[in-house]
Amino acid sequence: MTTTTTVRSTKKAGRSIDKPIRNRAAFDEAVAELDSLVDADPKEGTAAFDRMELLSILIAAYETQNLPDFEEPTPQEMVQQLAEQKGVSPGELAVAMGGRSRLSDFYHARRPLSTTQIINIRELLGIPADLLISRPARRRPQTAAANH
Repeated sequence: MTTTTTVRSTKKAGRSIDKPIRNRAAFDEAVAELDSLVDADPKEGTAAFDRMELLSILIAAYETQNLPDFEEPTPQEMVQQLAEQKGVSPGELAVAMGGRSRLSDFYHARRPLSTTQIINIRELLGIPADLLISRPARRRPQTAAANH
């Protein structure tokens, strides 16, 4: 009886999947349907489960082709955003950083955080320490001709 209910809800949820997602409206519709299927937690081997997998594949393909890549926030952006959300003043941040000049250096990416600063910010704002470590900018590989 569960299978019948699942099949009915799948048929009710939408039409057959016979083409890729080509526009934002179709994408939004597919995401909404996928959300409801995930909430229903269909059993593997059911029509609803298969539909959920197909929608996931189509949504991922649309996102890859049409949505901008996610860029991780910098440590500076994370600190600034969480300080604002938690009501931590620049003065409180400066104390955690070892002074206003250190805070300024951090915000302008002039120097990386020290271990002590990372610990202090982690305790003050709750940001995991690994997210406060600056990542070096990626360099393009040099060609053999450029090395000569």
